[in-house]
Amino acid sequence: MAKWIKTWTEDGWRAEVLEWIDMACEAYSLSRTGEPENASNSIRAKHLRVPTDAGKLHFKAVAPGQFFEPPLTAAAATLFPERLVMPLAIDPLRGWMLSPDYGSTLDELATTPLLWERALGALGSLQREVVDSEEVLFDAGLQILDPAWIPEEFNNALTLHASLPSDHPLGIPARDADHAFSALKDIEEACEQLIAGPIPLSLEHGSFDRRRVFAPTEEDSVPRILNLGDAHWAHPFASLARPIERMRIDFRCGPEDPRIMAAIGTYLGAWADYGTPDELYSLVAPALRISPLHTHETWLQLLANADEAALRRWAPMVLEPLASLAHATA
Repeated sequence: MAKWIKTWTEDGWRAEVLEWIDMACEAYSLSRTGEPENASNSIRAKHLRVPTDAGKLHFKAVAPGQFFEPPLTAAAATLFPERLVMPLAIDPLRGWMLSPDYGSTLDELATTPLLWERALGALGSLQREVVDSEEVLFDAGLQILDPAWIPEEFNNALTLHASLPSDHPLGIPARDADHAFSALKDIEEACEQLIAGPIPLSLEHGSFDRRRVFAPTEEDSVPRILNLGDAHWAHPFASLARPIERMRIDFRCGPEDPRIMAAIGTYLGAWADYGTPDELYSLVAPALRISPLHTHETWLQLLANADEAALRRWAPMVLEPLASLAHATA
């Protein structure tokens, strides 16, 4: 486990969290009615469920590499309160966030093509609406991964890993770096296509799937999106990488299955003022091509404060995206 993650039995951390939660609850005239319960614990974040006299709340402590998530979530939700989780309280210096319970996420419901269409439609609509809000999100800590910079970022990443000692968990042999470097031309071409296309940069979610969407409470209500810890300001279509992968698993099908194509069409429909889904579909492939570099950047940030054991355990998550780029070229 990364050294930053605390356990609920560590009295000092526990006391700090309880004091902070109780102060946040008091600001909303709420009272905690019991001990918080462990919900999940990972290298990314620690989650607690907090019982109160007004229902359950959710506490999240994020990894240092994602300390931007609480202020980013608060800033984005202030702009679009119906589309995102609105935190009740945040502590940017400690990476803490306390949020209401919005019910079940879509992964708790039976998998259907319609649910995926609703999820991707909600994502596309949010990304389209947030296009003009980049300054607010930058101020909240969102980092940029402009396709214009991606080839250089790829080159820098390979140089970094190849320069590390051979026994370092993040080190790669020079011959492997040379093989991965063969993907540079494809990456450059993909970035050129995205730059030439009509779609502006926006909030690229980074880890979007049905777990990141709350089930709407009413038929005509907008699903709320959560978990912005892997987000970048980048080409938004890169957000389709994980959903397509998950739909292939859910439906046991290929990427061009009609159910997947329908969900992608719903997503592209949110960008109607930039072109029809048929016109915009040509940008999906190049966006998927560079998406592993977004994943690489996220995991590199996550492991910046990891201890030796966590570094060795999770290093493949940093290196696999680079390997996948080389494999796709071979």
